Amino acid sequence: MPEQTITKERGSPIPGFDAEAAPLLGLGLGLTGLALGLRPRLAPLPLALTAIAAALYRDPSRHTPADAGALFAPADGAVIAVDEVYEHRFMHTDCLRIAVASSPLDVPVGRCPSAGVVRYLEHVSGEYRPIGDKAAPERNERLYIGVETDWGPMMVVQIAGPLGRRIACKVQAGERLAAGARLGTVRFGARTDLIVQRDSVHLLVGAGQHVTAGVSRVGDVKTL
Repeated sequence: MPEQTITKERGSPIPGFDAEAAPLLGLGLGLTGLALGLRPRLAPLPLALTAIAAALYRDPSRHTPADAGALFAPADGAVIAVDEVYEHRFMHTDCLRIAVASSPLDVPVGRCPSAGVVRYLEHVSGEYRPIGDKAAPERNERLYIGVETDWGPMMVVQIAGPLGRRIACKVQAGERLAAGARLGTVRFGARTDLIVQRDSVHLLVGAGQHVTAGVSRVGDVKTL
């Protein structure tokens, strides 16, 4: 595994929001209160900005079903492709890939599709092409997380969009994760690829479907 510096995020003091939201929400509410006291007509502006910040920094708790035979979505958003690839970093075999595009207003937190141990972690800097650009998966900043599960290896790839430009990792190599555990945060739109061995999983989704990270079932494990 290449040595990389990965940012670990602290816990949030505000339930349902990322830790980075606390100062922004506090400032916004403070400015709203100040405007109400001095110039009430100006209050809607900081209140609206506070609401936008709250939407962008959501990190709600979720209940992932206890089903070892299920594969759950790695991100909130729309499935834009289901295809075959050769994964050469961690799995070294032909694989199936589910690509999920998250809009700026989707919850930006990626989650682990199945329980396992982090065996591969690599952060790659890059360009910032639109998520719909075919070159984005190999050019944009991205985070590769390889997980060894009871039924085989899988890879989750978080790919930053042109506005986000920063991926905050929430896991470390050797860490054991439950299904639905937080993997990393990519704000303002992103793409997340879930890559599994071709013969290990029966996929249940297709392009155009909307999925929810850690909740939507996207596949059934064949080997359990």
